[in-house]
Amino acid sequence: MALKLEICGDNDMQRTFEILSSAFGHEHPYIDAVFPSHATASGRKIGGDRLLAIKHSDPKTTFLKVTDTDTGEMIAQAKWNIYNGEVPDDVELDGDFWAGQDEKEYAQYLFREYLGPRRAAIKAYGGHLVSLDILTVDPKHQKRGAGRMLVEWGTAIADKMGVVTVVEATKYAIPLYQSAGFEIVHHHVIDLPDHWAGRDKQTFTWMIRPKKAVD
Repeated sequence: MALKLEICGDNDMQRTFEILSSAFGHEHPYIDAVFPSHATASGRKIGGDRLLAIKHSDPKTTFLKVTDTDTGEMIAQAKWNIYNGEVPDDVELDGDFWAGQDEKEYAQYLFREYLGPRRAAIKAYGGHLVSLDILTVDPKHQKRGAGRMLVEWGTAIADKMGVVTVVEATKYAIPLYQSAGFEIVHHHVIDLPDHWAGRDKQTFTWMIRPKKAVD
């Protein structure tokens, strides 16, 4: 069964979010907070619409898909950010997607903390870097090479530009990223204020792939 990598079209955004939701499940407080009710039909519709809005509004973003050419099914997705020497303003998470103000503020807090290392790196490198924002494979189609295809698309661009590549990795993705040249910088735990102390803490591993010399 052959796999094909392509840039996503607008009609792919709902399936993109469905794969994201299925792959993360409820293991990641960050995803649950930023995309409330993402496992429901209505939550997935809203999530797909939010990704479509990003696709239309952020020129630094490229959404990718991997399709099984035998079935035509989209089985994996990724969102890459290519900054081209631009340091964008930090954008706050906003909208009316949450059931109450406390849930919104919790999501905003996790959003700021989760993106902290990336935002610091963008500033430190003067925007000369490439970031893998998110990559997920449909759980029914893992271990087929789709994830590697999505990683190599972005690292090839970084190598051509002669810049570093960064990613916030889950524990499951670390071996894949290491095989592509990423190095562990630190394991990060998002500490919560006392009034959210009873919630699960989000963890991730901050990884950087060194730049390659430009030919």
